[in-house]
Amino acid sequence: MNHEAAVHAEPPPIRRQRAVEVFRNRFGALFNDEVLSPSGEQGRYLRWQWSQNGVVIVPTGRDGFAFVPTYRYSIGGVSLEFPRGGCEADEDPIVAAARELREETGFDCAPSALRPLGVIHADTGLIESDVHVFTAEVRPTGSAGSRPAAEPEAMESVAEPIWASRTEVAQWLQSGTVTCGVTLAALALALADRTGSGSGSEPPM
Repeated sequence: MNHEAAVHAEPPPIRRQRAVEVFRNRFGALFNDEVLSPSGEQGRYLRWQWSQNGVVIVPTGRDGFAFVPTYRYSIGGVSLEFPRGGCEADEDPIVAAARELREETGFDCAPSALRPLGVIHADTGLIESDVHVFTAEVRPTGSAGSRPAAEPEAMESVAEPIWASRTEVAQWLQSGTVTCGVTLAALALALADRTGSGSGSEPPM
């Protein structure tokens, strides 16, 4: 088998015939589009479009990475995640990232101190919107010795951030402790990033 050809081969597209909106609220819209498969068969495809693009922030520091224990209604339990959320209307993603970091963790970081790592898609089979990934070097406590309290939105439920070294994160991945797809994708970009300096001196995982 020619692996190089297989890697570069592009499958034919599934073409949208008609966008069919079935639900909308202030957060986004759900579509049940009429589509045409590569074989010419007609069908339907669900597509969620957020009102604005998303952001996720990888907080790093001398203690490793900071994760936020977040209660997720959809799975009925707590998920260890990086701070994330959506942009406001006309808000630059880097500004949104600094705001979400402060709201969910209390870590105060100027937008200029955040560094972009790339763009990911939370679920390529359903969600069309981009998620911008940033990293920020933060301190476990504020300069005055205490970190400001997090200020999550009314429908969010978060606890104090938990710090984990790269070794501990590797153990979490092996044990299935972290299951959030957005967090796992952002972590992959952070671990692949060779210019960051805030995740400790441990060797790569």
